[in-house]
Amino acid sequence: MQPRTRYRYWRMRRVKDPKQRINAGLLMVGAGILIFRTLRMVTVEQAFEILVDWVYVLLIMEFMVDVACFMASLRWFVLSKWKYASTALKLGATAALLHALRVLIYVLGRTGPWVNFDVKPEYREAYTFDWFWVYFAAILSILGVIAVFVIWHYRRKQRRMNRGF
Repeated sequence: MQPRTRYRYWRMRRVKDPKQRINAGLLMVGAGILIFRTLRMVTVEQAFEILVDWVYVLLIMEFMVDVACFMASLRWFVLSKWKYASTALKLGATAALLHALRVLIYVLGRTGPWVNFDVKPEYREAYTFDWFWVYFAAILSILGVIAVFVIWHYRRKQRRMNRGF
């Protein structure tokens, strides 16, 4: 007679792949940072009052994609199956590209002939910023877009190898 164990069908139990968990965890951290930054902009920095409406709508769209990416990567983290990676990675790429577009608008709004075009007219004179954060946001967005293309190229190459081409 076999001893009773907590897990009845131990042969059917699937071992979690640590590589998938690391990738999903990194995607969750990235989405969490973007969610935190968006919430900070809306609550602390009063983005709703200061930003022009179309920029604020872009901010809210990015927030919704970030939350969806966080949830999809959480599902991928918990279930640890490659079939859930596709949705999480697509949402992560969309979030990174939307964030890069929003940062591009932010950077263009601080330089050149378009100074403060993303800020409502009544706040243009009083709006101040620090150049460090402009450079920081631009560099991290560029790195995010590069990461999206590297992951896209790697997954495409991996699919080709699996098909035998």
